[in-house]
Amino acid sequence: MKLSMLSKTSYWKRMAGVGMLALIIMVALSLLAKRRAGASGTGHAPDPQSLSEMVTGLPPSGWRIYDRVKRFTPENLYNLINGGAELYLAYGMVEMTFAVFEKNADTEPYIEVSIYDMETPINAFGVFSAERSEGMPPLNLGRSSYHSGASYYIWQGQYYITIMASDSTEEIGRIGLGLARKATAFLPDSGEPVWGLTALPLADRVPDSVKYFKADAMGLDFMQNTYTTKYRKGNSRISAFLSRKDSPASAQATVAGYARYVGDYGEGVERLEQDGIELVLCDMGGSFNVIFQKGRLVGGVMSVGDQHLAVQAAAEFWRQLSYE
Repeated sequence: MKLSMLSKTSYWKRMAGVGMLALIIMVALSLLAKRRAGASGTGHAPDPQSLSEMVTGLPPSGWRIYDRVKRFTPENLYNLINGGAELYLAYGMVEMTFAVFEKNADTEPYIEVSIYDMETPINAFGVFSAERSEGMPPLNLGRSSYHSGASYYIWQGQYYITIMASDSTEEIGRIGLGLARKATAFLPDSGEPVWGLTALPLADRVPDSVKYFKADAMGLDFMQNTYTTKYRKGNSRISAFLSRKDSPASAQATVAGYARYVGDYGEGVERLEQDGIELVLCDMGGSFNVIFQKGRLVGGVMSVGDQHLAVQAAAEFWRQLSYE
């Protein structure tokens, strides 16, 4: 069907209007998707006000927030957990959002919700791993999580979330789990990997045994950014550590510093070769540590009662690591 010049003009005007409307819809949908992404664990970190509003909306029917949602900084976290703040500050806490939920007007039972913004997933994992014990019942929340009674502990991206209940009844457990699910769904996760979780060999690794130390690993002030874990070797458990340095020279200096430490506080240091691998055997007086360098990596095994087992385990650990 042919169109007149007038009808053609009207037609293209209508098409232009449709195109503009489609563009507006696309932009709106894009903004909505970004907003939903932030609320479902895949977008940017919410600002503190949005996080407080989210916590305000958490209470289920029959529950309410006692007083108000509170925010704490590194400067005043001691006001809430005096004596326990050091752990979070050591891992670079940026801010903590806190609220107490109570059932109606009762003082009991209650549930405390704490959301720690640790700035990076590595820092958040460090705090989570420091407070986690082996064998805790796991949960399918966040990157990793577990529960103890009716209390829940979750690592989600740069956040560490604790849901602490006043008792362990079935009802409180159900309420707490609901709060944990809502908080985890709202908080984003950048997906930034934690290097040590993939760098440490998986074979024979004890589940949930990896810990990250930002500083002072194994009580040594020169051991920073270090991961520790445990491995099963027959009937024995072997503790191991791994740290990545800026350069091979820095890794070599760390091994030398460790040897000096053992020379001062241990029973003796011996350099040896095992199947072409250079190792440093440290007699700690009743147990043995064996350390090594591999490119930028410094690693080893600790507190092994049998010298031969310590050397064999360290050499096997070395072989399983990729050069950095």
